[in-house]
Amino acid sequence: MDSSWKRIIYLICTIQVGGGITIIGVVSFIPLFLAELGLHDQGQAAMWAGIVSGVTPLMVALSAPYWSRKANQWGPRKVMMLILFILMITVGACAFTQTPMQLLILRILQGVVGGYVPIGLAIIVLITPENKVPWAMGLYQASMVMGLVFGPLMGGLVADFLGYRAPFFVFAALTGICMLGIYFLMPNLQFKHKVDESVSEISLIKYFLSIPRVRLLVGMLFLCNFGITGIGPILPLYIKHYMHMSDEFVATIVGIIIFGAGLFSALASISISKVTRCVTMPRIVFTATWAVGTLFILQYMMPSIWGLGIFRAIAGFFMGFVTPIANTLISKAVPVERRGIVFGAVSSVAMMGNVLGPVISGMIARTFGYGAVFWTTAAIFFVAALFIYRNLVIPSESDVSQLSDS
Repeated sequence: MDSSWKRIIYLICTIQVGGGITIIGVVSFIPLFLAELGLHDQGQAAMWAGIVSGVTPLMVALSAPYWSRKANQWGPRKVMMLILFILMITVGACAFTQTPMQLLILRILQGVVGGYVPIGLAIIVLITPENKVPWAMGLYQASMVMGLVFGPLMGGLVADFLGYRAPFFVFAALTGICMLGIYFLMPNLQFKHKVDESVSEISLIKYFLSIPRVRLLVGMLFLCNFGITGIGPILPLYIKHYMHMSDEFVATIVGIIIFGAGLFSALASISISKVTRCVTMPRIVFTATWAVGTLFILQYMMPSIWGLGIFRAIAGFFMGFVTPIANTLISKAVPVERRGIVFGAVSSVAMMGNVLGPVISGMIARTFGYGAVFWTTAAIFFVAALFIYRNLVIPSESDVSQLSDS
């Protein structure tokens, strides 16, 4: 088998790691940086941390269909280079901010050009043989997770040792390297099926959501994204005030915890192709989602930072199964000619969970306390698991039993 498609998969996965580090690297120190910008009240810091963290995925959700359409028309290479160039400039500019509002504006701009994830998914379904799609989806999800975990770890270490402005320079340089990687190594791919320019993004979203299985899976991704991202902005404050940690190493500790969870998540994603040989994909998603809800409750019950970190790592392992399997099922549920554009359209809906998660969790933390965020996150995963069981597991297993009876 020609392995050239694998080289492209490895390239976009590497770019995804760098892009993820750049976008999410601020999580481990953003509440502390906001204090340096003048926010000293704990409640205000939590709320602003949620807003600053959530506004970027909001703009990504709104802009993803646009960039996916442009990638379909111009080719993914040109679009990804443009996205990475603008991202490099806006991230570097964050180092010079003097007020929370200035930081918020730059995070908005980063979100406007952050819609490269669905482009990577579209490339996967374009070039990957059908029987290798679960493997490629798992590897791409693992690269997304590794970006998400190396980002806070890198950001925390640089912030603790060089100050809260230094990580922005590091992230900008990394983005520039990713842009050069696309320029020199990415072939000029073209999608076989072009989308009519007269077809609006809204009509594409409506079309895909009219497919029952796609609608269910996108809704499940929304709920999971909501639960996963909601805990991030309040985690540094929770550790600082409830586990009595020194300010000096809070950012690094948060980075280590996120790294551990992400490492286990990446291991799960990489192993998906083997697991799916033994267990059906709907059953895997249901089990993983229910387990994550239970583990968030156990995280809250831990009295030490080490117990919190261990159960968060185990939760990360189960999280690693959810997104790649959902994306694989989505790609199989739409016509072949629509697979190149499906992720750009529906990801805008799923990513709204990334938006509402940090914002609403920040408000919950301010009103009810940081511990309440763990309970609401667990409840969200339990609700998602029930939807999956009723609408995916039961129908799929009943189909199998009917085939065996016949």
